[in-house]
Amino acid sequence: MKFTWKFINIAIVGFCTPIYFGQINDLIPLQNIINNGKTEVSLQKRTYTIYGTLFLKNNQQLNGNGATIVQKKPSTPIFDAKDKCNISIANFEFIGYKDDYQPSSSSLAVGIYCWGTKNLTITDNKFTNFSNAGIAGLRFVKNVNIDNNTFVGTDLFDDRFYQKDHTAITIGGENITVSNNDISNSSQGIMIAEGSNFIKIINNQIHDLPLEHGIYIDYGCSEVLIEKNTIKNVIGSGIKVQNRNFPNAVSKNILILDNAISNTSIGDGILVTNSEGNLLFAENVLIKDNILDQIGQHAINVRITKNAKILHNTVSNVLRSGIYLRENYDLIIDDNQLRNMAESGIFDEGTGERILISNNIIDKVGTNGIDKNGLNSGIFIEAGANRTIKNNRIQGYQNKMRYALYIANGDQKSIEIDNNTFLGARDYAIRLSDSKTKLKKLENNTLDASAGKSEIMNRPNK
Repeated sequence: MKFTWKFINIAIVGFCTPIYFGQINDLIPLQNIINNGKTEVSLQKRTYTIYGTLFLKNNQQLNGNGATIVQKKPSTPIFDAKDKCNISIANFEFIGYKDDYQPSSSSLAVGIYCWGTKNLTITDNKFTNFSNAGIAGLRFVKNVNIDNNTFVGTDLFDDRFYQKDHTAITIGGENITVSNNDISNSSQGIMIAEGSNFIKIINNQIHDLPLEHGIYIDYGCSEVLIEKNTIKNVIGSGIKVQNRNFPNAVSKNILILDNAISNTSIGDGILVTNSEGNLLFAENVLIKDNILDQIGQHAINVRITKNAKILHNTVSNVLRSGIYLRENYDLIIDDNQLRNMAESGIFDEGTGERILISNNIIDKVGTNGIDKNGLNSGIFIEAGANRTIKNNRIQGYQNKMRYALYIANGDQKSIEIDNNTFLGARDYAIRLSDSKTKLKKLENNTLDASAGKSEIMNRPNK
């Protein structure tokens, strides 16, 4: 039997409302309001049910006045603002279909679709049960402000997929500000698409994410500010900045400032990485004044960078290392407080050069009691050259820290160890490589080993 679409008009709240397979459908009356509106469109505070998409116009201010719009058609946005300009959307509650997730970051199972939209403001709205994103504009947006909204995801309703593309916000382009939003129950909180520039993510509350990251910055993004966000109870990393070996896609000028990150289940607190290798380096990364607590991997994990700084961060209760390093050049680690690490305070794989570790306080190291491969050292340097370690204070705890400083290998002739206080090591305050090569500088250090052994293992030859 062949079914045909039929609409029956009935009068409800001042306009004729069609029936869609026996269900009320407010799509056509709402679209007429939008089409007939000039610069301002205002709705009544009531619940509207739609089967389909409402297409917006240029130069419109939409005020929901507390109205709720419920989407009943799967894989379909409520508002489509694609390639439009000068639009504001405020004071709505949007409710998604929920069970329509698609494994694609360009899925249309979203609340507001804004691919290519210019001069867009989205404020004071609530988005609930959108399988892919409350707001999605993966490419070419410009001058977008997303402020003071609430996003409640589906809590991974569809178990047929690994739902990494289920976010509150997925957006990419230029001049994007995401601020003062409350985000929960989606796989990831905020995803910024590759190649985006001039991004501000400020003062958002991101919590209870059951799959991946709080904030994810994809490769090739520059001029990014991530500041004063609170991120807690996430499975993946709190903040992840991804780089990639892709032509003309260097991530640079990344500022991660004054964020509070806690309870990352299996992820790092802050992760900057190129997962494809070291052919392309993130440049000018600043990680400063962040507070990280109860972190499931490394608190701050920085890989494959040039001219990065890790300054004035407070780290506590970490299941791996406080700071983890790989392939960094011209890196400064200064004035951080690292307390209660299951493994090392600072773990340096030994790649990269010109690394300064200074003025840090490292306390309670190696609490898991595993001595293997230097994993319970205050500072562990696996290899490498051109390291300066000065003015740090490292304090052991209950004989769990075997060495305050362990340099396993590398070019000792280019390494300086100056004016540090290393206390409470179980075996040696400093362990150097078996080569016993003289260091560039080894002076003015206060050393103690609680077991009463020599303060320096493999002391260099005179």
